[in-house]
Amino acid sequence: MRMRFGLATILLAACGGSKPDPGLQQSIGSRVYVTCCQSCHEVPGTGPRLTRTVLASRLTAARLYTYNQQQMPYNAGGVLSDEDYLNVTAWLLRRANLLTPNTTLSLRNMETILLIPPAEGAFSTAPGP
Repeated sequence: MRMRFGLATILLAACGGSKPDPGLQQSIGSRVYVTCCQSCHEVPGTGPRLTRTVLASRLTAARLYTYNQQQMPYNAGGVLSDEDYLNVTAWLLRRANLLTPNTTLSLRNMETILLIPPAEGAFSTAPGP
């Protein structure tokens, strides 16, 4: 059984062909994290803290997305919709300053997004963990 938080959020361009909204993706990803991930990955959870280093160890956004989709929540991979895995992956990357604020993560661009932390403050609008 899959849980779904967003309404066709990857089809954000449905209104007149406008660009997808990274802010909406971030907002939905944040809700997915709070509901499905936070209890393990925040204190006093048993999972690792999702720091830049931990996230970057997957090398690309595509590898992180695939790992999340297959393994998370712990021992229950695949219970979220593909959209929600994409949204939470985007939110994690943005929070860790590994995704620019104006980028919407998609199946088309995720392989090209390398998880190399930028120089401190390079495009950060919020501090990463």
